[in-house]
Amino acid sequence: MARITILALATLNIVISQKSQIEKINIASKKNGLTISIFSDVKIQPSQITGWYNPSTSWSYITVYNASGNIEALNKTFTSDGITALEIIQLDESLQLGLRTTNPIEQFEFYNKSADSIITASLRYPLNQALAYLSLIHISEPTRRRGICFGGVGGKKKR
Repeated sequence: MARITILALATLNIVISQKSQIEKINIASKKNGLTISIFSDVKIQPSQITGWYNPSTSWSYITVYNASGNIEALNKTFTSDGITALEIIQLDESLQLGLRTTNPIEQFEFYNKSADSIITASLRYPLNQALAYLSLIHISEPTRRRGICFGGVGGKKKR
């Protein structure tokens, strides 16, 4: 019995300490933030990934613990609107993705499906920026000229 327990613990230790190889990264700009898909050779657990935003530099960082990748290839990842710089670096026991954005990042969420080795990071802009954008695209130009948007601000309210 003790031998089976030791064998099970040794196997579990190997599986847990297995290093993920990040194969590619896709970045898509959305109106309310960014969606980043991280493709790995093995499933990345949500406990292996963290993210934070530095407001003084406008850089966001995503760190994937116990991961590595081809830094030269990953740094050639296509960036989209809202991203002014991208830098991926290999640290001792983690891979770090740095993104400089034109808008601040307020929230990080990480998702993965149980069946694949892709983890998706949703980086969200502040809610007031997303709402301001949505209000602009939903108000047609003729409506704005008549001044009936937002309760008649800027003109008389049409009845």
